[in-house]
Amino acid sequence: MKHKILIEQFEVLASIGVYENEKRKKQRIVFNIEIQLKKNNASLKDKLKEVTDYGQFRKIILDKLDRKHYHLLEKLAQDIYKEFFKIKTVEKIKIKITKPDIFDDCKVSFQISND
Repeated sequence: MKHKILIEQFEVLASIGVYENEKRKKQRIVFNIEIQLKKNNASLKDKLKEVTDYGQFRKIILDKLDRKHYHLLEKLAQDIYKEFFKIKTVEKIKIKITKPDIFDDCKVSFQISND
């Protein structure tokens, strides 16, 4: 049995980008994340301490974005990826970050994973 945490369509305003207009104004970015957890055979008693709290992943993202301006989606994804792997129950990660508003005719995304 595989256990996964999915964080879908997590939309935040971020200071990210290399273009001057991106440096002056925060823009919308959207996260879609899949986290596969290491096997856990424990029988659950409906207690948060028995599972991997998905709220911590959201907090990591918000903390990263609150600290600095990122020039590249690639660097932001890499920093988040490294932080997620510090959580001992994490086995695999797929992070996709999308800039939905950067161009009028398309969305642009970057994805990092270890699968």
